[in-house]
Amino acid sequence: MQKRLRVVAISDIHAPSTKFSISELVRIVNAQSADIFILAGDIIDKKGSESLVRHFALVSTRLAKLAVLGNWEYKRNLNISKLKDEYEKIGMRLLINNISKISGITFFGLDDLIGGKPNFNIIRKTKTGSKPMIVISHCPESFDYLPIFSKFSLIVISGHTHGGQIAPFGIALCKPRGSGGYIGGWYYKGNNSMYVMRGIGTSGFPIRIGARPEILVLDLCSSF
Repeated sequence: MQKRLRVVAISDIHAPSTKFSISELVRIVNAQSADIFILAGDIIDKKGSESLVRHFALVSTRLAKLAVLGNWEYKRNLNISKLKDEYEKIGMRLLINNISKISGITFFGLDDLIGGKPNFNIIRKTKTGSKPMIVISHCPESFDYLPIFSKFSLIVISGHTHGGQIAPFGIALCKPRGSGGYIGGWYYKGNNSMYVMRGIGTSGFPIRIGARPEILVLDLCSSF
């Protein structure tokens, strides 16, 4: 018998400056029938706007909602304690170097590589048996610092790059610090894999070229 766990993730909304309707975004997310919903950082980029995460109270999931911080939450000096409280009010857990075990799978939320202090040692010490660990890390460069295990794998969900944001013919003209050698899509190293999302909003110039916004829908399948 095969069991499916559906993870739906988004990143880089950059509210309140985004021109994308958050209500429409919630509608699209709910249409995916998620078991677990993830916000992978750079969700709010203006101090005093922490309460905007309440829009995601309308996201429907079967199991859990998780979030991590991005560099802009730090760059714009958001009140992290207040942001955490706002997430908790809508039933969403903000992971800052913390673990959440859901349906037998370990989810680890790293602090942001640029603005925060990610603790990679916790991942090295975590035992998951043969099951994979899902690591949520806003900056994809974190992939280079993760351990490679022989008995189980790490699946990393990341964002930050906006797919280059301005990438004519798919060629990114520039990348933000913390991107490493990654732009978008799947990457592999040993038993580890990472998906880098292009995100939803913009930073700097309010335009996208050759890097359409995206939502990640990831189905994890196990046989029992």
